[in-house]
Amino acid sequence: MICGDININYLENCKKRQQLEALLQTCNLIGTISFPTCKSKAPTTAIGNIFITRTKNYIINSQINGLSDHEVQIIMIEHIVLTKQINNITTKRDINDQSILEFQLLLSHENWKEIFMEDDANTSFNKFLNIYLRIFHSCFIKKCTTFNTISKPWITKGIKTSCNRKRDLYLKVWDNNEMEHKLYYKHYCKILSKVIKEAKKLYYKEVTTKSKNEMKIHGILYRKKQVN
Repeated sequence: MICGDININYLENCKKRQQLEALLQTCNLIGTISFPTCKSKAPTTAIGNIFITRTKNYIINSQINGLSDHEVQIIMIEHIVLTKQINNITTKRDINDQSILEFQLLLSHENWKEIFMEDDANTSFNKFLNIYLRIFHSCFIKKCTTFNTISKPWITKGIKTSCNRKRDLYLKVWDNNEMEHKLYYKHYCKILSKVIKEAKKLYYKEVTTKSKNEMKIHGILYRKKQVN
């Protein structure tokens, strides 16, 4: 399956369309869009398309998504086996009160005599770093964890409701195209963006407040930013 904005109007039997169809036939692919997908321009066009293996067992419909002047195409194909979504896997160190105490204890029992007796600064630093990292890795062991890439914990029910309201406003602008509705929609979008930004700040502030040690705070914030 291939889908995207190909910039070739499938409502016209032009030379570019003929060349593309000839190329697709070598892979046994056909286009499925035969209706306008962009109605904001005159004349209407169908430059977005979905190409699938040659079959008759499919149904395709168009739907307004509220985010663009291009309508969304939804295709349903029979006998498709969906693969299970796999969560992303990451590694993190097990940092807790017990491992921190063990780390501090091993450092206090370490003999640093050979480091202070070394004349060369670079050699002395490398020896110190080797000892430090050896103890660090032995106390804070890496563990594999999984996380969901779509997790956004700062999104509240109120924000979800506001996002749905934003979509409804966009559909009204799409239907009547009045300047008053456009201005109200832009103002609503600005307010919603500020609310989402503030919700993120409050969430990360709560995370840092509840965390008991600084290393764990940085780890949590880094993972959250990687996910979102």
